[in-house]
Amino acid sequence: MHQEELALILAPRGRDAAVVAQVVEKVHVGTRICVDLAELMRELSAGAGCALIAEEALTPEGIAVVSGWLSQQPAWSDFPFIILSSADTARARRNTAGALDPLGNLLILERPLHAETLCHAVLSSLRGRRRQYVARAQLVERQEAERNLRLALKAGRLGAWRIRISDMALFASDDCKADFGRQPHDAFSYDELIAAVHDQARASLETAVEQARGESTDFDCACLISWPDGSAHWIEMRGRAVLDEQGQVESIAGVTQDVTERRLAEQALQTSRGELHDLNESLERRILERTHELARANDRLTTEVAERERSQSTLVQLQKMEAVGQLTGGIAHDFNNLLNSIVGNVDLIRIKAKDEQVLRYAENAKRAVARGAKLTAQLLAFARGQNLDLRPTDVPALIEGMSDLMTTALGSRIPMRTQFDPNLPLAKADQNQLELAILNLVINARDAMPQGGSLELRAEARLAESGDLAPGRYVVITVRDSGTGIPPELITKVFDPFFTTKPVGKGTGLGLSQVYGIARQSGGIARILSERNKGTSVEIWLPDAAADVATTGDNRANTTGSAPAAKVLVIDDDADVRALIVESLQVLGYDVLQADCGQIGLDMLRAEVPDLLMVDFAMPGMNGAEVIVEARKDYPALPVVMATGYAELPMPSGAIGAHRVLQKPFSLQQLGAIVADSLMAPPAS
Repeated sequence: MHQEELALILAPRGRDAAVVAQVVEKVHVGTRICVDLAELMRELSAGAGCALIAEEALTPEGIAVVSGWLSQQPAWSDFPFIILSSADTARARRNTAGALDPLGNLLILERPLHAETLCHAVLSSLRGRRRQYVARAQLVERQEAERNLRLALKAGRLGAWRIRISDMALFASDDCKADFGRQPHDAFSYDELIAAVHDQARASLETAVEQARGESTDFDCACLISWPDGSAHWIEMRGRAVLDEQGQVESIAGVTQDVTERRLAEQALQTSRGELHDLNESLERRILERTHELARANDRLTTEVAERERSQSTLVQLQKMEAVGQLTGGIAHDFNNLLNSIVGNVDLIRIKAKDEQVLRYAENAKRAVARGAKLTAQLLAFARGQNLDLRPTDVPALIEGMSDLMTTALGSRIPMRTQFDPNLPLAKADQNQLELAILNLVINARDAMPQGGSLELRAEARLAESGDLAPGRYVVITVRDSGTGIPPELITKVFDPFFTTKPVGKGTGLGLSQVYGIARQSGGIARILSERNKGTSVEIWLPDAAADVATTGDNRANTTGSAPAAKVLVIDDDADVRALIVESLQVLGYDVLQADCGQIGLDMLRAEVPDLLMVDFAMPGMNGAEVIVEARKDYPALPVVMATGYAELPMPSGAIGAHRVLQKPFSLQQLGAIVADSLMAPPAS
């Protein structure tokens, strides 16, 4: 039996509920006995056909609970109750007139009552309840139809309206109001609708409405209307007469649609047709113009194809340079480890040896290692980008130091002349990157003088002259050649990445952009002046380093073994380098623990916490950065020194502090200085 067809029974005394259920079930009505009012309310909420309640089970509080449930019924529902009364409850009810009125649809049967009477009352209540279910279904169907109609109107961008003939009252949907420029909450009458129509169409619309009203005819008209904001819109109105039961026109209903876009499109189409007609009259001229356009388009396409081929060639060159750079970087890193072993052992020889000849040999070896270290630094700078190490730089000394390299690059046909301001201040720059930038400019100057010429390098102090530099004094390095110069139309592009005037395969287009980037990162700028067939001057403006130079004492490490007592844990997978670092630290007076991999080092660190951790970056398994992260989890204040042969670390320098990175190869003095500095520095955060 379906839940909505059940007869609920609440009769708490004796066997009343069972007897009533037995009688009702004889007429094939499903029943459910409720033990108390709470269960009855749960069943009512689940759905039922009617409820039979013994009057003595209804207290005033219970009636209030049932009344509250009834007040939440949907509009179609009027739930039927059958109250089983007795002589005692009837007398009590007469004393409290209207006590059961809140139950609404109820039938009172006095006991004792005949079984047939009870069954008839139940069947009658169920029939009434079924009619309510039918009304519910019809209401749902109607609501669904109305929803579908609204969706259809919405999809068709149609507004609905109806005019009641008796008083010409207008009922308009929100979309209809929107077609007339009104908001949903705005009042909108038939007179306002007529007034919105422009004069030319107003009479036609009123005539169409009157004909539909008097002759029951349909109408369809397009009107130009004005919105409240003064804008003009086109709207289409379609209407049909609605008749009452006597066949008289009761109302006129229809739809509206804003067709402004369509009208504008039609007007544009008409205009286009007129223009097409005009164009057809000058067909020969248009064909000639089109031919010229096609020729220009073909020229552009040819240029684009050539440019694409050039770009592809440049890409191949860049990929080749990237591969060479990766190979170079790996070789230079390994070479740094070898140099580190050499320079460390040379330093130890210089400390231990007493023989002057041995000391002289060691000094010669150290100078050779320094040249090798400079070479590997340049290789690493070529292999990958790196953060600038901005320091006070003696520009004349730097240029003089690379004069042999520049002379070799220029060849015998291009003499080089230098001119330096005798009072030139120190410049703030990265020495390695500045050398690379100057060398790039020298090579560019050489390529601009294929038949030979002259080159001048000048360094002087100047004040900032334009708004693209902060006020103050700058060191200006000028590289001037007597070459072919640069065309004026290209002068603004020369600092762009990948732009080059050299043939394919002769340049990457990154040289001048790198010069510009180095200058900007240093706090300065790069400028270029050129005149065709007279030469080019490139200026690198670098900030005066005077404000950044602090008075410092001699920072050389104490190599006499008088360092303060401290314990250092060294982690490096290279046995030779590790042994050198351990022995050097012992010479400097430190207690040293050592491990050949990151995990063993972490285990040793947890067993005995050192005063400082020194770790190599490139190691199998855990690299140095990962070791530092793990160590800092347990010992956040532990000082750390990272030793690396790479030009830049693939981790933020802030993770370990920029002053605690030791670049390979390093000398005994550099090792002692950075270890002492790390032990004296504030705890890491």
